[in-house]
Amino acid sequence: MKSKQLGALLNTVPPATARATAPVAVAQPPAAAPSPTASLRNGKEVPLQVLIPEHVREQLGIMAAKERASLRALILRAVRGLGIDVTDEEIRDKRGRRSR
Repeated sequence: MKSKQLGALLNTVPPATARATAPVAVAQPPAAAPSPTASLRNGKEVPLQVLIPEHVREQLGIMAAKERASLRALILRAVRGLGIDVTDEEIRDKRGRRSR
């Protein structure tokens, strides 16, 4: 294949990398924030994993033991303190307790 043919062929293919010029963004009206009373619950629970300093994890463990609560319940109560709607039912421990 000649150099001219290769150049012509390459010019017909879209570039595989981002272009130097950014596309023009169309201004969208701001989305309305969901009302605090809007029901977003579907009953489904999803995992959440975060890395925290070791000393914080130790203090959380001690606090959970003192309150006889799970880390999950402790964290959900803290999330509620941030103003996120968390019900008592959602905070309740999911593990079964044996009666003595």
